[in-house]
Amino acid sequence: MALNQFSKALLLIVLVGCSYQPEDPIDYNQEFQSILTTFDNSSILDLNADEYINNTLFLNFVSRLDGQKIHFLEEDLASFEDSQISRGNIYQNLKAVIDIFYQRYEESLKKRRELLTNHNFDLNIDESIKLNDRERFFTSSHEKTTYLRKLVKNEIIIQMLDGKAQNEAIAELKTNYRDRLSSLSKVRDEDKFGILANNFLSLIDPHSSYFSARDLENWNLRMNLSFEGIGAILGYENEVAKIEELMPGGPAIKSKKISVGDKVLKVGQGRTGRMINVRGWRLDDIVEKIRGADGSIVRLEIENQSGKEIIELTRGKVVLEESDAFSEIITRENTKVGYINLPSFYSDSECMRLSMYSCKSAANDVQKILRDFKLQDVEGLVFDLRNNGGGFLHEADYLTRLFIDSGPTVQIKDSNDNINVYTTWRTNRTWSKPVVVLVNKFSASASEIFAGALQDYNRAVIMGQETFGKGSVQRFTDTLNGQIKFTDSLYYRVSGQPTQIYGVTPNLLIPNLINNDDYGEKRYENAIKPSAINSAIYFVNNPLVDDNIEEIHKQALSASAYFSLLNEIKEKEANLEINLNYEKRVRERERSRTDSLKLINLRREISNLKQFQTYEEYIEFEEEDEFALDAEIDQSINILLELVEA
Repeated sequence: MALNQFSKALLLIVLVGCSYQPEDPIDYNQEFQSILTTFDNSSILDLNADEYINNTLFLNFVSRLDGQKIHFLEEDLASFEDSQISRGNIYQNLKAVIDIFYQRYEESLKKRRELLTNHNFDLNIDESIKLNDRERFFTSSHEKTTYLRKLVKNEIIIQMLDGKAQNEAIAELKTNYRDRLSSLSKVRDEDKFGILANNFLSLIDPHSSYFSARDLENWNLRMNLSFEGIGAILGYENEVAKIEELMPGGPAIKSKKISVGDKVLKVGQGRTGRMINVRGWRLDDIVEKIRGADGSIVRLEIENQSGKEIIELTRGKVVLEESDAFSEIITRENTKVGYINLPSFYSDSECMRLSMYSCKSAANDVQKILRDFKLQDVEGLVFDLRNNGGGFLHEADYLTRLFIDSGPTVQIKDSNDNINVYTTWRTNRTWSKPVVVLVNKFSASASEIFAGALQDYNRAVIMGQETFGKGSVQRFTDTLNGQIKFTDSLYYRVSGQPTQIYGVTPNLLIPNLINNDDYGEKRYENAIKPSAINSAIYFVNNPLVDDNIEEIHKQALSASAYFSLLNEIKEKEANLEINLNYEKRVRERERSRTDSLKLINLRREISNLKQFQTYEEYIEFEEEDEFALDAEIDQSINILLELVEA
């Protein structure tokens, strides 16, 4: 994903402090020209960077920079478009846009702080604000001030919903804006150049990024086998930090209290430190608050569909060995079914150089589980790939071979149109009984290769939600003072269909609270849209899903109180307008909490777990370590039993 520090940037909160110190001053014009030269004809896009140097560049660049359309004015855009740009002066022109952006951003912060001091906010009048999908930039300073007033009013209401009096909420927000302005004053030339370069590259390809020497140090830390921190990746949207990815083996995912899509509202140090409101902070400043020494405690206030909750985490090593495949045997209708959850396609790469079959890896671990299932007369398998963001390609290849007799597993097309087919006609099949693969919007890359292959072979029924659609491969190349990452090749299914942008569409869809349009490759307007290639040669089994199976699935969803309520909640939350009447917001929150509690209890009912009497009881509850079914696993088991009986 291209980095954008004010929009949907990705920053790691698994990092320790960097030791990087700049040496000589960097000529950023030369560095930008180096980026252009390096990118030219380098990627699978088969594009020349010069194609993007035209008068529409500014509008696209500004839209990336100010995605919410709350800082720039229309008159700013007009002045940009009047500029004459060429390859030689593009850096100077884009730098002028960056400088004005920071100016407008600072003005916005100061105006919001001023409103907190001078404006009398009436919380009883009926009005609303739209935070997402603004269609245009402001036509005047007056229009911008009106919107900022509503924005600040919404922030006051949020604080009051947390139990603060109005004057306390205003005081808290004044402190917040003071800190944000202080952070803004510390922005370095390196920061501005990074934003400029990454916004430009993201216009060409969402996965093209620029890395300074400091960025590369952080990236290398992420790619090691262990990390310090809480094991999560943050994004930034509507001035709120959001969990974009949870790293297997990390404190965050092991807590079972944090999920992808959750918002991070406050951060506190230790068990007693003051909870600091980080709404609106720079993403790297939030990261600085969250990371810390191994063994230390950090508290996060998290907001999701269930409401708000303070989570206590002990910072520590994110060790991939702790992200092993998890298994369980479940007896349903006198039939044993196996369940495997695979958090990532992990591998001990150093060991793999010596002996593939004796190393710690996803495929080897799953194979051991499958052999144990056979010994215990397990009749079918649910393979859970939800939230599995991928990993090593060879693990997806090897894992697929545990379920098929022989043949290809994936095709890869490089920038020279060469196609490499991963294939073997030597069988390593370990499991021949029925399989259901469970996926969601955060199943990506290697997960999509595996799920897509089993679907193409008609070897498994895929259930859940459409997957992420990350079917591209990136590589690094040097610039004068850093590196750029760009798309070098694409994954294709054995059928010839791309996983890039299209992902894997389940045979049987299961509703989910997540809005699929907010995540996945499709949300990038300029995402690569590859055409199909020729199918590889492979042998297809008979279809697993017929009209009978589809009808059974449909009826089960209709009869489910859980999925019925889930759909109702999702429809209510689809409204983009936020009410700015305080009393109405209180009532809306209570209705939301009531619905969330019902949904939580319906989910727990599946595993005969304790029912919560109040929402507060749920918030204070410490999650059990034992395996518990959820509604999606339960529905997958129902379909699996139909396959077993067929």
